[in-house]
Amino acid sequence: MIADVSEYIQDWKVEVIENECLKVCVIPELGAKIVQITDKRAQYEWLWTDASRPLRARVSGDLYDQHDISGFDECFPNIGISPYPNNANISMPDHGELWSQAWQYQRSEHSVTTSVEGKVLPYTFQRTITLQEDSLLFSYSIENLGLEEFYAFWSAHPLFHAVEGMEIIVNGNPSMTKEFGFSGRMGSDGNDGYEGHLDKYVWPHTLDEAGSTQDISHITYAKALTDKVVLNSPEDGVITLLNHKDQVSVSFILDPKKIPYVGVCFNLNAWPFSGQKGKWLAIEPSFGPTDKLDECQNLGQAPIFAPNHRFKFEFSMVFGYSGRGN
Repeated sequence: MIADVSEYIQDWKVEVIENECLKVCVIPELGAKIVQITDKRAQYEWLWTDASRPLRARVSGDLYDQHDISGFDECFPNIGISPYPNNANISMPDHGELWSQAWQYQRSEHSVTTSVEGKVLPYTFQRTITLQEDSLLFSYSIENLGLEEFYAFWSAHPLFHAVEGMEIIVNGNPSMTKEFGFSGRMGSDGNDGYEGHLDKYVWPHTLDEAGSTQDISHITYAKALTDKVVLNSPEDGVITLLNHKDQVSVSFILDPKKIPYVGVCFNLNAWPFSGQKGKWLAIEPSFGPTDKLDECQNLGQAPIFAPNHRFKFEFSMVFGYSGRGN
């Protein structure tokens, strides 16, 4: 399966890096969004795009669901809308502020570096994507440019095509919490999806409204649903999304001491609640145990960025193909 994204991205300046295995396309002007990760061996496109929501210009403060809801964005200094910790006069924007800004960029043959300065908080955020045979190395740097420390957290936000029969493989059974749900797979969801918020489970099992055990590691479209859990990063730092049908996989390789959480967000033909429904799965390495910065701080889990300090971290995505010709 390979999607033709040429028409989807034709109006934008796209930076491309590729080799014999992978092709990656980035649009610096649109939050350095990654709009294409193609496994050329399998002729398989990993990222979700939606022709009913074309790419368009955005400005700070826009709501995320007013735009394309596609590809791979970066979330910083937060995900969910909330007040800044201990300061209700500062509002943290929807899915952070990086996706709504144009970034500076530099490209070489096998890497692209993009950077941007914060508006809500004083920082520089830089990401370098380096192509290494069948893998992508994501290297990050966040520098506090101000005179005072601040709270913030980062999360990757890649939306993968969700295919019937996909499997999420995590070694061990890390603890996890419910973020939200419109599925009934984690008890009652309530009208807003946040009943049972932060209820504890152990990957990959939850208890549904009827008290029956659910295994959320397997993707099925038997029922339209959207929900999210946040896992403690597994001890070996590996999370794999396996597509049996197309014989492809992608594995996240991370340091659980630097990236202690991984969000898993399911959207199987359910959201947005108006217009065309999405069919994607997000695997979200993150610094935060929940989406809202003020809540992270209340839980004692909001990272603190010291002034004049540069924080660096990285993770890799390794792409596998077990089909003919591999």
